[in-house]
Amino acid sequence: MQKIDLDRRIELFRGCVTPRVRMSDTLIDLYGEDALVDLCSESEALKIRVRAATGVRIAMATDAVEIEYEIVCGAAARKIFTSDIDVNGVVTTLDGNGPHRLSLPRGNKNIVIHLPHLVVNEKISLSINDGAKIEAVPCKAKKLLICGDSIFQGMTCSHPTAAVGVLLADKLDVEFHNTSVGGGTMRPEVVEATIALGGDILLTGFGANDVFRGTAPDIFRKRTRKTLELLNDFNGKSFLVVPIPCLKVEPERREFYCDIIREEHKDFPCVKLINGADFYPADEELFADGTHPNDRGMKIYADGLAAIIAPELC
Repeated sequence: MQKIDLDRRIELFRGCVTPRVRMSDTLIDLYGEDALVDLCSESEALKIRVRAATGVRIAMATDAVEIEYEIVCGAAARKIFTSDIDVNGVVTTLDGNGPHRLSLPRGNKNIVIHLPHLVVNEKISLSINDGAKIEAVPCKAKKLLICGDSIFQGMTCSHPTAAVGVLLADKLDVEFHNTSVGGGTMRPEVVEATIALGGDILLTGFGANDVFRGTAPDIFRKRTRKTLELLNDFNGKSFLVVPIPCLKVEPERREFYCDIIREEHKDFPCVKLINGADFYPADEELFADGTHPNDRGMKIYADGLAAIIAPELC
């Protein structure tokens, strides 16, 4: 077997700024110590969520007939240590560090390896059979930026390709870069730093944690308006999601914050507002814990988003 030096093959990676690292230095700083009071999150828990390789994947074309994949998983936001390997559209879910060895069909094929999305990945090793070749595959025509909180980070689905961001990008047939962080509140500076990564479509989803933590309404309104200003000026298609239902918060309390988003949106008609409750019901069978969608819920969420976003891209 021949080992691929992934640190030197940045062209194989998607959804990151350097191999395995999805966050820019600016985003890492924004989720640093100064954010802790605002996010009401423990330092270590926040660092794990920021460092998790959510949406990071390795995309390659190869004639290999055998592949060995190993990953060293570190700290976890949720104890979900699964990777997905997509070979010409057929997905195999692998659990744990490995090494995992897979036999592949003969001939040229496209492979996408989706790294564990809720854990810190300390090391990745990839080998193919001797004599085989690997090269990068062309990027898709458009790129989706996803900036939100824990639901957009994929909490708490069972494997990476079950996450709403992956499902949505597949339905829209676009590349994607996900900067979402569990616990995130409405913070326009995070949206601005995500925009700086470059993309054609911007999907933003905050507000649920502001409801949980009782962000002062005047502060939430101010941040929402600034976020909408950024989305309005985005050089592409922009979408803002009003949070889906949550079984652990009184509907009246949630609607109070949702109404602020709707009221502020009236001044920014260029931004497409998506009301999550329009297509995501408050059904306990769709939630992993009353707050975060399970695998079935993630699919319903992605289907609902795609039905609204896809026509806007034509």
